[in-house]
Amino acid sequence: MTSAIVVGAGIGGLATALGLLRAGQQVRVFEQVAALGEVGAGLSITPNAGKALRYLGLEAELERIGSRPPAGCIRHFKTGTVLVQLPQDQSRERYGMPLYHVHRADLHACLLAAVQALDPHCITTTAAVRHVHSTASSASVELQDGRRHEADWLVGADGIHSVTRSSLFGPDRPNFTGYVAWRGLILGDLVPRELLEPPLCMTVGPRRLLMRYPLRGGALINFVAIARRSTWMEEGWSVRAGLDELLTEFADFESHSLELLRLTPANRLFKWGLFDRDPLPTWTLARATLLGDAAHAMPPFTGQGAVMALEDAAVLGRIMSALKDNQSSTDSHIINSDDNNHNELGGALRRYELARHARVTAALAMSRARSELYFADNPQQQVQALGAGMAELRTLYDYDAGRDEAA
Repeated sequence: MTSAIVVGAGIGGLATALGLLRAGQQVRVFEQVAALGEVGAGLSITPNAGKALRYLGLEAELERIGSRPPAGCIRHFKTGTVLVQLPQDQSRERYGMPLYHVHRADLHACLLAAVQALDPHCITTTAAVRHVHSTASSASVELQDGRRHEADWLVGADGIHSVTRSSLFGPDRPNFTGYVAWRGLILGDLVPRELLEPPLCMTVGPRRLLMRYPLRGGALINFVAIARRSTWMEEGWSVRAGLDELLTEFADFESHSLELLRLTPANRLFKWGLFDRDPLPTWTLARATLLGDAAHAMPPFTGQGAVMALEDAAVLGRIMSALKDNQSSTDSHIINSDDNNHNELGGALRRYELARHARVTAALAMSRARSELYFADNPQQQVQALGAGMAELRTLYDYDAGRDEAA
């Protein structure tokens, strides 16, 4: 049985662990926090992400936790005038999988439960990784407390500030995109009905936008408000935010938007600096590779960051499952050959990167290109850019990580 280390137990890390456990690998996950739980708010699971989750065996869970986007609109920031009507989503009919909105914590909980059902002991918390080592025959992690753990290979799914990435390829810095996002959750029962007509709404104004939609069947209203900023001065990439700052930033927005924002509880409002990273020419070094934001962090203007991590995990799981099948059908004297196993594993990691690199690099470029267009000074220009951006984004929806021929 091949052994693997996964660094990080966020959405990408848990999806990877699930894919590898389903592929018959022995998996250990190392996570720096003491208690597992995903921060954040709403997350769009576009059809390509839904297909990855289907491959991972979570289609029914996605249907349980997800809300399908209702009909909506785009409004003018000052007058509230409807600029564009947004019809009911037709993703199931067009792409074979609906588009869902989920609470990030709900998806994380589903992945965690699925991983623990296969191996209740594979996750180690309070295990911050200090350094990753990769050789021609194995990979290992060195923890902050000095412990060292070794496996046949390793995948770093430890986010935009990845220790795995810096260990393998040297230190670099994430790029601040020039945008800040406030994300909040409001109890649905607290929101007057007239503020939710229609339930899905994007309000666009000069260099800013505000989007809201329901989660958990309307029990929560999720919003994200994005504005341009020249610098990010906070100590972390995600911090608790004060409501006054948000209201000041959007003070010229129409009254319904401001009334909604004022309902945000203090403990459910966070501010994110939006960062990305320049593409790496390769993610793989000897017996270690990268996945998700560690490999290809991107700004959220196409909503594909977590989506690409789920695709990565499904493709990597498929490749490792095929590796197991190949080894099982090989003569016993070849199975017992360490050299042969190492060669096959190296080839599998190269296939994973080859299958994923061009797609995620194109998705990153797409998101970067949209950032300036979505935040023009004129709302009509923003609407035109959003329409073109959605048409471009839909070109990603047909992809099925569970059936990618390149893998």
